Amino acid sequence: MAEYFFELLTEEIPAWMHDGAQATLQQQLTQLVAGAEVYVTTTPRRIIFFLSKLPLREADREEEVKGPPRKAAYDATGKPTPALTGFLKKNNAAPEDILEGGDYVRVRRRVTGRGTDVILQERVPGIVEGLRWPKMMRWSRGEHSYIRPIHSVLSMFEEKHLPIVIFGVASGTTTVGHRTLAPGKIHVTSYNNYQTSLELASVVIDATRRRHVMAERARILANAIQGTPSLDATIWSQWQYLTEYPGILRAEFRRDYLALPEEVLVTVMRVHQKQLPIRGADEKLTNSFLAVLDNESDPDGNAAYGNSFVTNARFADAKFFYDTDRRKPLAERLDQLAHLQFQEKLGNYLEKTKRIEAIARSICTHLSIDPADPLAAAHLCKADLVTEMVKEFTDLQGQIGGIYAREEGYPEGVWQAIYDHYLPVSIEDRLPRTVSGGIVSIADKIDTLTGFFRIGARPTGSKDPFALRRAAQGIVQILLNRDKRQLRLGVDQLIDFALAAHGDAANITVRADLLAFFEERLRTVLEISQYGFAYDEIAAAMEAGWASSLTDLVDRIAALKAMRNEANFLSILDSAKRIANITAGHQSGRVDPKKLTEPTERRLNELATAVGDQIEEMIAEREYRRALESFAAMAPELEAFFKDVMVMVDDAAVRNNRMSLLRKVGNAVLKIGDVTRIVVDRSEYRA
Repeated sequence: MAEYFFELLTEEIPAWMHDGAQATLQQQLTQLVAGAEVYVTTTPRRIIFFLSKLPLREADREEEVKGPPRKAAYDATGKPTPALTGFLKKNNAAPEDILEGGDYVRVRRRVTGRGTDVILQERVPGIVEGLRWPKMMRWSRGEHSYIRPIHSVLSMFEEKHLPIVIFGVASGTTTVGHRTLAPGKIHVTSYNNYQTSLELASVVIDATRRRHVMAERARILANAIQGTPSLDATIWSQWQYLTEYPGILRAEFRRDYLALPEEVLVTVMRVHQKQLPIRGADEKLTNSFLAVLDNESDPDGNAAYGNSFVTNARFADAKFFYDTDRRKPLAERLDQLAHLQFQEKLGNYLEKTKRIEAIARSICTHLSIDPADPLAAAHLCKADLVTEMVKEFTDLQGQIGGIYAREEGYPEGVWQAIYDHYLPVSIEDRLPRTVSGGIVSIADKIDTLTGFFRIGARPTGSKDPFALRRAAQGIVQILLNRDKRQLRLGVDQLIDFALAAHGDAANITVRADLLAFFEERLRTVLEISQYGFAYDEIAAAMEAGWASSLTDLVDRIAALKAMRNEANFLSILDSAKRIANITAGHQSGRVDPKKLTEPTERRLNELATAVGDQIEEMIAEREYRRALESFAAMAPELEAFFKDVMVMVDDAAVRNNRMSLLRKVGNAVLKIGDVTRIVVDRSEYRA
């Protein structure tokens, strides 16, 4: 088995782009040679991949080649035409090699497998050059476009140079070490030699290893002052791509800045400076922090001093913005929202605020909730957008409004709702802490969704510039919540409230489009979140309705999920499918007892009435599993009906009455879900 490795040396690639590039390369290289083991890693300046367990060449194979139509392959006398002779010559075949049958001439030819080195030379340049980066730049007088200019290419197959060209740069067998610690050229003879040589040249090529080394050094540095590094996966994922040598330093900022809100300090350090705060034993911030260092050490303290200087300057700015903002209450800023545009066709943020208030009021009325806190929060939730702090640190929107409201003495239910109203921003994110927060968050998101759907600015394909999928997903997550913050509100009702707030209550087209959009997001949440329901379970339950209560939908899906593993589930499934097939197109479940002439159908009608009443009571109590079990209990009597009674008789009145009887039986379970949509492997139910 053979090995191949590749290095692309570039200018520094932004840290947030590495994971996506690695995933794309991993996928494409895995498909390049069947059975190969693929390892992809990156540093700020390098894209590296190593392919092992490669065959030296492809296996020989036979393939069938289609030629001209038989009608065009022979003339009227049966002799080969030029079309046929040309085809045979091209494929090194003779007339006796032509396969029998078919409308086209076909031959089989043996194809000699190419060498793996030839395949790599042909495919690797296209894979590397074809990487689509979020942002591209042009260099070499605009001739090339890539994430960054390329310095060198290293390409080796079986410890020998395999020549390739990437964007006009010919490959070689040399690379360079760390930019400042060991910048000299390194001659490479093998992949192991490459790894060792770069380690000696202060370059750790494995991103995961750099991360682990950094984490351990961070722990040691923080522990020296009796602290611990903040838990922040975002920082670690960036740090591993900011350096080639996994260095860490500890520095300090002025202690008096700890008087600023913690959210401000953390945002400055984490988002703007890519630093990691250190917390004390009480979990409170200390005035120490950790920063990345692309060096072995900082003996003179210059790097620590530089980090402290810049961080103190940023905190000085933040303190100025904070002091300036505190001179003017949030309520007095609302008029400024009239000058801040939300969207050209949807007005300004003051108009949006009024719509959020109207939707929040409708929700409170519908749920019989005291509107005081939700409406106060809705009134002020966007006021911080015109503060100096949010203008400078946009990540703090919502949070800083909640902090200012708290400092102005607003009740906890109000300031927390303002603070949390952008939540959740992802499927893993936490939910608003209070009912008021949930109401304001939902009102804000459904206003945005309804507005953009009304003006036709909907997501298309992978494009979603206004994050409408995220907004819908956030609403779904809040409505699915079952703790003390639960909002018993249907998506259909919510859309109606939003359309009314936009003065467009009768727009049934937008309503239908929004319901379809929510249905798609709901399926996604139920499949990939903590619920983990199967697609067919979701489809079955949603067929019985979903828009009026998402928690009720989850209960029905859970019942179907539990029942599909029971031995009697096939009885439910077979009964439902047989009824659906026979009664296709027949909707009525109204039975005329006088037209029931057979004892079996009279017994089935009596049983359906009794069991139907029981199931109705169970559904009212949301005891869906018991209801499904009750339906399964009718299977023997239903089987007797199919054996003794002919449904499709000539008498239309009798035929329709018997179909109504079957529909009456089937309707009992359709309120839980259309179980015919569930796919089963019948072998799993065999004894």
